[in-house]
Amino acid sequence: MKVAISAMGPGLNAAFSPAFGRAPYFVIVEVNGENVSEAKSVPNPGANAPRSAGIMAAQAIINEGVSAVISGSFGPNAYAILSQAGIGMLTCGGATVRDVALAYGQGRCMPAVGPAPGGGFGRGGYGPGYGRGMGRGFGRGRGWGRGGW
Repeated sequence: MKVAISAMGPGLNAAFSPAFGRAPYFVIVEVNGENVSEAKSVPNPGANAPRSAGIMAAQAIINEGVSAVISGSFGPNAYAILSQAGIGMLTCGGATVRDVALAYGQGRCMPAVGPAPGGGFGRGGYGPGYGRGMGRGFGRGRGWGRGGW
């Protein structure tokens, strides 16, 4: 099976990159069980892009005709594009590209988790509103025994 792995450099001995869109390289490998062979290393066109890195990286992966891509994490744009193209996204641990490819061949990789509903990573579940319960309500001062009801 032809698989792309995000990497810090070219080749099977390169360090595994934890980020998809900003990975400097993608190493394309053929994995058959525990047999791993490198097909080629592809520079990521989005690695140094000021924006849309995930989109550029996803397009490069689609052009390579792989059936799956392995990385540490995927941004919302890359996740959407790769999903629409039918490319499987996996996360896996390993120090080098070879380690990750072997883990994939042994079935130790997990499906990637998609972005949070409504887009955005790291918002902590808060909406765009102001306040967050910080005393900006319209209290009427009732309850301190100063007349009122």
